Amino acid sequence: MANKEKRISVNAFERIAKDHFNDITTADWYGVEITIKRSLPLAEMFQFSKEITDLCFLESGSFIPEVMDFAIKSGILTHYANFTLPQSPEKQYQLIYGTDAVNVVLQHINEEQLQEISQAANRKIRYMCDTDIVAVRSKLNELADVFSAMGETASSIFDGVGADDVKSLLSAADESGLNEDKIVSAYVKHAKQDPSE
Repeated sequence: MANKEKRISVNAFERIAKDHFNDITTADWYGVEITIKRSLPLAEMFQFSKEITDLCFLESGSFIPEVMDFAIKSGILTHYANFTLPQSPEKQYQLIYGTDAVNVVLQHINEEQLQEISQAANRKIRYMCDTDIVAVRSKLNELADVFSAMGETASSIFDGVGADDVKSLLSAADESGLNEDKIVSAYVKHAKQDPSE
């Protein structure tokens, strides 16, 4: 008879996590106490990943990969630690890259989770770019189909019309005094009589 595998209980798992993996720690940073979370809860991890991807795209849909590292560093300070950043991206950039605040926080966080958040953001960005390319390709195919149909229609209109027929038509129009101005004038007059067209 096979031995039944002994499972670790949820209570034991939670006790070990509580006793040996402090989720919150503090660090002194030039006389200021920083509160740092070792790991982010699931909902906050989703939010952090979403912020990274959102910041990498302009409203027009243009992808700006240069923002990604900046977005990650901003999120490290605001999600893992209790930093408040200014609204201005220029000021945020200056504070993040002009100090060692990110490095201080990195010493205390679960770097594996941070790496997974960055990888998830990268995968989402790749998916969004690929999806956008597929959508553009689909629209271009639709446009090509429309032009193809227009070409076929134009071709069928002139099917059986030869060069001699076109010469005869132009000659008849010229002999009757028909010109572009008369054609436009007749169209405008007709359009005024029937505004639904």
